[in-house]
Amino acid sequence: MSSRDYVVGHPDKVTSGWTVAIVSEGYTQAELDDGLFERDAAKVAVRLLNTPPFAHRDLRPLLVVVKVRIASVKTGNTIVPRFPVPAVSPFKTAFGAMFNRTLTSSHQPMQRAIHGDNAAVKDLVRGQPGLESVQHFLVIVNNDQTYGGLMSEEVGWFTKARPTWPAVAVHELGHQAFGLGDEYPYENSDDPPRVFRPGPVDLTAPNVTTVTSIPVMKWGELVTLPQTFVPTTVTGVPCVRDHAVMPAAPPVPADAVGAYEGAAYFDCGTYRPSLICKMRDATNPFCRVCENTCRAEIGHHRVVQGGGMNAPAGSWTHMLSFQRVGFPVMLAYQAATGAYAISFPNGFHLPDRRPDGTPPIRSHDPAFGTGSIEPDLTWLTPFTLDSVPHFLGQGASGRQCLFRLPSDNTLVKTFDSPPGQASHTHLVTLELDGAPHHIGYNRFTGDAALFRIGAADAAPALVQRMQWGSGHNVVVAVQVEGKPVVLTYRIITGEVVLRAITQTGFTTTFASPTDFWTRSITHAAAVSVAGRPYVVRYSALSGRASIHHVRRTADGIDHVARIYPSPGPGGHTILGVGAPILGRFQSINATPTLSDNVFFYSADNWSLHVSPL
Repeated sequence: MSSRDYVVGHPDKVTSGWTVAIVSEGYTQAELDDGLFERDAAKVAVRLLNTPPFAHRDLRPLLVVVKVRIASVKTGNTIVPRFPVPAVSPFKTAFGAMFNRTLTSSHQPMQRAIHGDNAAVKDLVRGQPGLESVQHFLVIVNNDQTYGGLMSEEVGWFTKARPTWPAVAVHELGHQAFGLGDEYPYENSDDPPRVFRPGPVDLTAPNVTTVTSIPVMKWGELVTLPQTFVPTTVTGVPCVRDHAVMPAAPPVPADAVGAYEGAAYFDCGTYRPSLICKMRDATNPFCRVCENTCRAEIGHHRVVQGGGMNAPAGSWTHMLSFQRVGFPVMLAYQAATGAYAISFPNGFHLPDRRPDGTPPIRSHDPAFGTGSIEPDLTWLTPFTLDSVPHFLGQGASGRQCLFRLPSDNTLVKTFDSPPGQASHTHLVTLELDGAPHHIGYNRFTGDAALFRIGAADAAPALVQRMQWGSGHNVVVAVQVEGKPVVLTYRIITGEVVLRAITQTGFTTTFASPTDFWTRSITHAAAVSVAGRPYVVRYSALSGRASIHHVRRTADGIDHVARIYPSPGPGGHTILGVGAPILGRFQSINATPTLSDNVFFYSADNWSLHVSPL
């Protein structure tokens, strides 16, 4: 009989997906032959796949669950608490599991703590064909008499003594795979409340903290309450075990993210994100912060970001990327003077650059690809018409113009409208039914309009007028399953809306609640990785950026990963000039194929940061 079987997923996904191995402990050969371990492992898998974010259909294809069997001489029910704790397990199980091996801070045995030989568990799993790269381990201890569980040295252990034990398995996985901390006080109910004395360094787990200032706390971007309600529970002296939620009018919502006192085995001085969470009580779902932490870790198997380079780039108000006959190209533009420069993005890290801070396309002719067009353009967005790159510009006076980029890399104006023709605060170009279009939006009135760009020498033709509501400061177009979808965001509410665009208008496919995103986002850009649609969001206020996946049905958007290192804050306007300073380009690598990158241009220090995906 094979020692391992795939419960979820396929062997081919182990190296590229997210894999957890479920291992048997305390199952005799007769119990294995009877299928007891298979049934238990299936219960864990079912619980896992019904727990968000693992339940989400966009993450399911990345998950691999494999069960690894090994027989024990005796059944796990022989494992009982022993005092004093023996040096070697007397229970004759595969990994020598024992209760009480771990001590409390007062050097007393933790009565429910059970684990065995962690190194042997990992060696067994990684010794199986195709499982050499597995990083996540759960051990089912075949004991339904004594409750116990623990994460020890990267291995999660748990018994089956309670009906909810599969939920405990997912709780232990929260420790093992995602570094989440316990959010409950460990001490017995008759023990006095414990007070944590903060030191100079915050607690390491992503879901526990001693910091309550929203701008600097680790889950500050996800907080849904104002600073006046953080901490979110009533504090006081003397310390109490169960803190009441802070009175508010209206009352604090049950799922609000704030800072609730009591976490990491302490009753006071430590804080958790939400009132309830699986890391406080295994029968509950993960709170939003813990769920996002899990989603981001799994999302790294979908898009991995890191490294990159910083380079001087000159003084510009716009930095755009576009494709020219399969080659990635950058256009830098200065609204004050109208000057522009066209460059290959891979050249920014090279020492030889033009005085304007951009690399020349021809090293022997640095002036090639530079020139001057209209100044005072608040928007300059690329599109493709008849296989040739073009740009749609809009001036502060409401004047619109079109530019063509011929093979000599000199921008040529092909159309210019009189002033007062447009009252858009945002312009985005998109492809609809195989033709270039653009959407103009006015954040003050909420008016939006769809235009078709049919010719390079004529005004775009109005297709449809729409009303999207006022206040959206981010508008970005994303291709989802080959169809245009526009994401909008309101900084004053944190709301996000997805709209599928058609020739007859739009259909709202997702409308988030208030505070879905933190109220500080100033820029966003569309990114496509391996055919999947993503949005990179950035806050010029906090300096943080993160990657979010747009679901293939366009009915939601999910956090994937933080951009690291953070680009840092910048004095970028959220209207007109200076936006966007965030974008995506594809560079040619050694294969040669196109690789995806995210770029950040800082108008404050005249630099370009490129972050590969």
